[in-house]
Amino acid sequence: MEVIYLSAGLVAIALVGLQRWAMERRTARWQQVMSMRLSGYMPLDSEDATDELAAPYVQRVIIPKLSAFRTNLARRITPANFHRDMDQKLRLAGVRQTAEVYFLTRIASAVAALLVVGVGAWLLPGVTREERLLAPIVVALLVFVYPGIHLNTKVQQSLAEIDKSLPEVFDLLSVSVEAGLAFDGALRQVVANVDGPVRDEFHRVLADMQLGIPRAEALASLAKRTESQPLKRFAALVAQSDRTGSSISAALKIQAKDIKEYRASKAREKAASIPIKIIFPMVSFIFPAMFVIILGPAVISVMKLFHL
Repeated sequence: MEVIYLSAGLVAIALVGLQRWAMERRTARWQQVMSMRLSGYMPLDSEDATDELAAPYVQRVIIPKLSAFRTNLARRITPANFHRDMDQKLRLAGVRQTAEVYFLTRIASAVAALLVVGVGAWLLPGVTREERLLAPIVVALLVFVYPGIHLNTKVQQSLAEIDKSLPEVFDLLSVSVEAGLAFDGALRQVVANVDGPVRDEFHRVLADMQLGIPRAEALASLAKRTESQPLKRFAALVAQSDRTGSSISAALKIQAKDIKEYRASKAREKAASIPIKIIFPMVSFIFPAMFVIILGPAVISVMKLFHL
């Protein structure tokens, strides 16, 4: 029995590691493909310019056909509600995959785990029928569920980093606008000087504005993507500034002050919850030790008095 569960656990860990390796390899391949596409914009007289027909037939025809078939298959089996929010989560987590391919990869990994563990359970001697049926299902569920949990964890980390970087972003925006830059120029300064997920989000806002989307609408989309209350208030302030014709610098100053007060209130809220959170460790670990130290000698004396 223990050997079966140990084998199933090792197989599950191996499959999860294999899936992570495949995702990293796919990301590296995506970067290589982007480099190859960018190299196509080089001048024709460059020494690095290559003819497209010089590439192998597998790379030119077979691989694109297989990629298109995989994408179409994934699009057909992916639920509609899954696709609605998954693209945003994948982008926040830094995964260079579409929602369809991501869902298909999870299904393929779960099916592979089901087959491998099922064959291993049937080949091992001394395994009951219930164990042979249960072990593959449990391992396949673990392999299917783990990427989703890992993705949600990375998304929450990215959103936390965005909220943490907002004071610096609004200060930089306010200083840039007061220095005479337009709002899009201030956004370029943010993209150029801030690191992390917040840079990607504001780069998308800048790209939306360059496509002709109003800045209030682009910022509202940013707030909706990140579900950040300070960004929602900032988008409302920018929309109000556009309607009334007031200066954007005033809105930036108000938002910079508001975000600092918001961070201070969050810190006070967390500090106020510490006494409640510390009750359970005290009751579980500290109070028993105190009772032993305080009441231990009295208990020993009573036992000696009654000859127990």
